[in-house]
Amino acid sequence: MILKIFELKNHGNSLIRLEDSIINKRLYALLLFFIVSILYLPACGGSCNCKDEESALLRVKTSVVDGKEMVLIPAGDFIMGTDMIDEENTHQKIGTVKPLYLDQHPIRKIYLDAYYMDKYEVTNEEYKKFLDSSGYDEFPGYWENGSYADGTEKYPVTHVTWREALTYAMWAQKKLPTEAQWEKAARGVDGRIFPWGDDYEKGKSNIDIDGIRALAKTGSYPGDVSPYKVYDMAGNVMEWTMDWYLSYPGNSYENPKFGKVLKVLRGNAFQKAGHYFLDAYRYSFYRTEADPNDYFENVGFRCVTPIVSFK
Repeated sequence: MILKIFELKNHGNSLIRLEDSIINKRLYALLLFFIVSILYLPACGGSCNCKDEESALLRVKTSVVDGKEMVLIPAGDFIMGTDMIDEENTHQKIGTVKPLYLDQHPIRKIYLDAYYMDKYEVTNEEYKKFLDSSGYDEFPGYWENGSYADGTEKYPVTHVTWREALTYAMWAQKKLPTEAQWEKAARGVDGRIFPWGDDYEKGKSNIDIDGIRALAKTGSYPGDVSPYKVYDMAGNVMEWTMDWYLSYPGNSYENPKFGKVLKVLRGNAFQKAGHYFLDAYRYSFYRTEADPNDYFENVGFRCVTPIVSFK
């Protein structure tokens, strides 16, 4: 049985407290995870070619703890961010707080080591497995009597704070993705605007007025798939990332919200109203920010597992 290593927190002041008596057991679990991870690596010694090493990795694997299917995102460069400019100052016309695109500047090439990412967002039934196994007893607000409604087991879990998402990731012996990891998994290496390409296609994803305007089962929109076969990155729910909402290197744009206070959300969702209908909020390089103590009906998460560098 997985030990209870996390204590209950309230939504106003989230706390993660490790019990002194289980620190050694936690370290043991991490060591076991490291050993299991090594089993996925090719035993080729120092004489093999890096490309041969990477080709030997499983393209799809099932994670040990939560049983989720994960896909390989290969090591290499990709294009992150944008240089788009809103010359019409749309944010002033619609009353949004920040100018469009500027916090996504500059466009740049970034190298990432290989990693695995969950093929789909974490679902209600997977989150329930985490709660039952860990003893963590803070349930999403829309659940009743400690469980989700019948027929919603394959829907993304929502109403989860950043810290709750992180707690799940730690239990699953994974991590929340960084912004860069999330964006590469969504865009691939060719700088495309959407997971499927550069042209927006109505009905491809569960996104604002072009979707069902309600939460859908994971994978319900087969067209919303990235070059690496990661699903639902354009719509359904926005997703927590590991990163603080900070300025990108080389960006001269100043935003008073930058700092280690807010966490970054990526992707778009089934939004019911508001400025999220704008094209600018549909792009895979779009980023927004939220208090890590807050939770929302249209925000969920997925996890990653880093692996060794092949550079």
